[in-house]
Amino acid sequence: MPFRRMLPLFLLVILSFTLMTYQSNRGIIVPFHILSGPLNWVNWAFHSLSASFREPFRMIHLRDEENRRLRQDMGRLLLEQQRYRDLFFENQRLREVLSLKEKEGRYITAARVVSKGWDRWVSTLVIDKGRNSGVTKDMAVMTPLGLIGKVSLADDNYAYVLLLTDINFSASVRIQETRKEAILSGTGSMSCILKYITREEEVKENEVVVTSGFDDLFPAELPVGYISRVSKKGPGIFQQVEVRPFQDMTKLDEVIIVRR
Repeated sequence: MPFRRMLPLFLLVILSFTLMTYQSNRGIIVPFHILSGPLNWVNWAFHSLSASFREPFRMIHLRDEENRRLRQDMGRLLLEQQRYRDLFFENQRLREVLSLKEKEGRYITAARVVSKGWDRWVSTLVIDKGRNSGVTKDMAVMTPLGLIGKVSLADDNYAYVLLLTDINFSASVRIQETRKEAILSGTGSMSCILKYITREEEVKENEVVVTSGFDDLFPAELPVGYISRVSKKGPGIFQQVEVRPFQDMTKLDEVIIVRR
């Protein structure tokens, strides 16, 4: 009987020892251990979804960065292209000036325009050559296209040019085809007028106007412009004849100065 009473206690001790040994080898038994698998799967799914949502935003950011870099590169290329275009046209203008120097025996010097008049008609300008380069008052100023004005004042290293469109400018000219003489005067706009042509004179549009050389200022036969409008309306005995200069006065960069 004593052995039968001790048997349950002995079995309980053996079971306790076995459980202790199992726990020491497998770790502590947690009641919710069976949930670790699903929880790990949910965690993995959450991180996967987060990564999938972040990826489009990351791609958009990379695309914006690439577009910004491409715009910067394009801007630099456009600036380089414009610089080369400017150099090309400047070189072309200088070649034309040098060509005119070879043809014009009264050549004094070439000059660069450094400043233009402040009024809206741009009727005066400043060039970077003066008395030290042989430039004196009343010398003719021209481009390969034709006469643009005269030197109104010369300093040592600079000179002021009065453009032929200025209201204070006048020159003795003639119509090249008919040799009819007249006085060219500026209007303050982009054109000039021919004075003292009577209504009886036959004047046609597009006829060329050149200097006559009779005013002791400008050499003869310098191109000036063409007749752009003729009108016999209005009072008086003279026609209204408008002349458009060959050279656009708003597009002056280099000029040459010639003597009488």
